Amino acid sequence: MLDLASPEDIVAVVMAAGAGRRFGFRPKSLLTRDGEPLLERQIRLLTEAGLRQLVVALGHHAEVLRPLLALLQPRLPAGVMLREALNSNPDAGTASSLCTALAALPPATTGVLVVLADQPLLSVSDLRAALAAWATRPAGVDLVLPMHNGQPGHPLVFGPAVRRAIEAGQGRLGVRDWRRAHPERVRALQVDHPRCTQDVDSDADLPLLAREHDVHLRWPPAVPSRESS
Repeated sequence: MLDLASPEDIVAVVMAAGAGRRFGFRPKSLLTRDGEPLLERQIRLLTEAGLRQLVVALGHHAEVLRPLLALLQPRLPAGVMLREALNSNPDAGTASSLCTALAALPPATTGVLVVLADQPLLSVSDLRAALAAWATRPAGVDLVLPMHNGQPGHPLVFGPAVRRAIEAGQGRLGVRDWRRAHPERVRALQVDHPRCTQDVDSDADLPLLAREHDVHLRWPPAVPSRESS
């Protein structure tokens, strides 16, 4: 059976709660591509893909990222709602931050799309492909997951069953745990490119991106580290 829900019925969660330890405790979602911070770029791509409800999961560096979100608010397309969800204990892990974001969603949410704030190669077509795979998933599928060379990536999309399991785990159970326990309820979206699996974790990734993809990421002036704040 097809799910005829449109992108407007899906809530997008942008994961931006990390500490950036291997970047000297700097917020890597503020790295810029063509002058645009990665967090802003993700939000723009999501709106271009038709998503209208966006939640940014914050944790470490919330005080630095909030001004960017405030600047974006008046520039969003009409009808787009951008909210934040603050994880007061982001060191508890990604599952904890996702659980915090899910708690901020309307109870009747039919689908959740999750992206990372630091995916510099992601395109609108990747978001649309994930949404199309979700809309045409077979009965019994509760998670759509892009895969490249055997590696899972983002954007992933899941429904109420996965959401309930993550919330019941109270931050101890993530999407990875759920899909390993329920492989028969996962639809793998095979992709022939690394856009869905490439994020940035350390300074060593920056020259690699430039060399292999001609994508140049740069720090904006005076990005504080947590050690210096």
